[in-house]
Amino acid sequence: MPPRTVKNIERLFKKILNLPFILFLKKGNPARVPLNPDNVRSVLILRPDKLGDMIATIPVIHALKKMFPHLRIEILASPRNVSVIKNDPCVDRIHLYSKNIFRDWPVMMQLRKKRFDVIYDPICHDSITGLLLTKIIGNHSVKAASRKLKLREYYDYCEPYLVDGDDHNIDNGLLIFNALGVRSESVDPFHTVHIPDESRTVAERFYQSLSSGGRFRVGLNISAGSSTRTLSVDKYINIANAINTGHPEFEFVIISVMDQRKEAERLVSGIRAKGHLVPENLSLLDISAIVSGLHLLISPDTSLVHIARLMRIPVVGLYSGHKRNFRFWRPYRQKHGAVVAKSIYDIHDIEPSQVVEEFELLLTGMTPKDSSVVD
Repeated sequence: MPPRTVKNIERLFKKILNLPFILFLKKGNPARVPLNPDNVRSVLILRPDKLGDMIATIPVIHALKKMFPHLRIEILASPRNVSVIKNDPCVDRIHLYSKNIFRDWPVMMQLRKKRFDVIYDPICHDSITGLLLTKIIGNHSVKAASRKLKLREYYDYCEPYLVDGDDHNIDNGLLIFNALGVRSESVDPFHTVHIPDESRTVAERFYQSLSSGGRFRVGLNISAGSSTRTLSVDKYINIANAINTGHPEFEFVIISVMDQRKEAERLVSGIRAKGHLVPENLSLLDISAIVSGLHLLISPDTSLVHIARLMRIPVVGLYSGHKRNFRFWRPYRQKHGAVVAKSIYDIHDIEPSQVVEEFELLLTGMTPKDSSVVD
């Protein structure tokens, strides 16, 4: 059975199980917004989902703290995404949602007692989990959400989910500003993950070891969490060698998870250009620090795509043919750089020539500052 079919069955089963709870939930009150930010002291942001979702929410966390420094910002995170914010000074406290009712119920009751001024659910679809968490924890809180369809009416503030919309997940996260009386379109979204000093030191030592001076550095990430979301090593070799033909002065920084270390080593040995494999056992924040030293990144993994774009680093992102997901997760505020497969289940039909074509388009559009060498 195709993975998407299984996922749809899971969602339907979940809706059926939670339907009795929804029937007794109170509708939202749109008259409660917009709020006066001066009177808002605390915000709880719900992010009990994946890593990429948390990364896409970092701009709103940082922008809120920058615009309203008096705000206390707490996050309900998941074990899968907590690592990217655990050292972030803009986050006042982190709570874990583990999908285990015996662990989660005491956490929810503790949060309920805090009486947050605003609870924000940035999950961009009809998430019953997000709604129930909002209602259970939201003891007199203003309940805001980014984009919902049928569940929109249960929130005090919520923009509608656009089935055929062109909205990006990062911009969706910023919609909470509308509930605070600030136009979300006016907010600077380019806030990236907080990189601690120890991770910056890892990156500095890595680049110092290259002894390659001021070469143009191209990051080539081959890992994406699933074999359906990445290309074969041979295709990555062909991509790198095609780029090397036109730009022999460029060097490559190869990024992979430990499980794909051997494939990454074969990639390094198979390309004609200088290729450097990142050290073993790095954290995501270590990798983020290394990404900050690149001129351009090629990646099938949307987490690294967003980390790079929020650093304003040009990205060639590789995507399956699922149009709605692509619109949500495409390279942020970038005209070129997206390579979309024909299949909605994997990216295997993407050819190296397509990636190289987008790479060249990005190079053409880069400013002198973008393409300057790294000291």
